[in-house]
Amino acid sequence: MILQKLPHLFLILTVTLCLTPIIVESAPQVEVRQARSQGNHLVEEFSFSIKDFKVDHQGQNNLNISVRYTYRANMAVSDCPDFRLIAKDIETFLTNYPNETDYWEIVNKKITALILEKYSTLVSVTSQIEVSPTPTIPYLRSSITTRRRIAHARSTIGK
Repeated sequence: MILQKLPHLFLILTVTLCLTPIIVESAPQVEVRQARSQGNHLVEEFSFSIKDFKVDHQGQNNLNISVRYTYRANMAVSDCPDFRLIAKDIETFLTNYPNETDYWEIVNKKITALILEKYSTLVSVTSQIEVSPTPTIPYLRSSITTRRRIAHARSTIGK
């Protein structure tokens, strides 16, 4: 009698296994976690703004300048530059800028070059100069420039 029921039990077991949903969520989640922990890369940035800075360049202009920069990886806290020094460097640069006719894009490129040259703990800098409308040019306009150190740009290719 048991031998007669064996094929029947086998059929029930097979159908039950085939119809039972199999949940395999745990395997992909483990792989994702491992990938994240292996690719853990901290990026530290800082930003500040200089508001309503008056400058005599291409006539009298009012500027709003936003600066964002990225620190070198694994940098000691004591190596962080004081943003007020960077802001003062930009203000001094603009106040003493020699070529009255340079476009804002040229001025902005020179600002990012100055910052990266002077502050070695920074790997990239983005500067946005927003020029307010004037009676002669009634348009709000801006220049955005990002500059990265060459060594840093090469080391991040393919990552």
